[in-house]
Amino acid sequence: MSQVSSAVLRAVAWWVCVLLAGCSTTSTGRHERSGRYEQTVDSATNACLRNPACYTQVGDDAVLPWLSRAASGARTVVATLRFLEAAELAQVEDILVDCAKRANLEVNERMLGEGKRPTREWCEKEVRRDARNNVVTWAMELGRAKHEVALECARARLGERFPGSFSVEPRYFRDPKTGRLRLLDPEEVRRWLDEGLFHLLSGTLVPDIVIHASGNPLSVQRVYDFKFPCSDLRVPDWGRTSATDGSGRRLTQGELYDAVLTPRLRSVHVSPGHGITR
Repeated sequence: MSQVSSAVLRAVAWWVCVLLAGCSTTSTGRHERSGRYEQTVDSATNACLRNPACYTQVGDDAVLPWLSRAASGARTVVATLRFLEAAELAQVEDILVDCAKRANLEVNERMLGEGKRPTREWCEKEVRRDARNNVVTWAMELGRAKHEVALECARARLGERFPGSFSVEPRYFRDPKTGRLRLLDPEEVRRWLDEGLFHLLSGTLVPDIVIHASGNPLSVQRVYDFKFPCSDLRVPDWGRTSATDGSGRRLTQGELYDAVLTPRLRSVHVSPGHGITR
């Protein structure tokens, strides 16, 4: 493991310890969607994990009940579980890039008019205020709309080609006691979001697209995030999170994905203007 990877892992471990001690501020997840890149610890989930009734034991993995049922069925056909081949991953990336381009074109035409592109000045203008009176710019509004279109496109097309080998916006967290990766029940997440209980979702990571072993979202192969810079000239980058390392440097979203979800690989950007970038 490289020194950089080791440093990031140490930083993430340090961050979890600080959060468990109650020393970090709470922020919302990306689903409103404008603030999802802030990450803190999920106190409700931690409480659940301390209660044996909240999860069941399946083989070597302790998982939440809704996942244990699916995992139990999947393990009965363990011979069929596999990762995608390199050629199949290339097909996945072609699909995701095409979805990004289609979403970019569709939303631009819908919100700007046919053939028009946003300018930097227009991107920075306020379009509205959210429920917490935070400013929402046109850049944020466009990004939210394009994400929705791109995710629906990816869900449909990957579902036809690679059913069972991907998840759209799964919500992960790592158990600080065991180090095991866990998933929140998507129905419970949806209910909390609808009710504005964003503090219950702190400490979770929500990539756009996760490619994983067939039938097993906990066995992550590759992480992809759509990026829609308001100006096509801007190279996409990973947003900074509220998590910091020992020196106080704020970790990027990509660094957290890599450390928690894909320690042997780098997470990937998908954008309409630049395609696949790492």
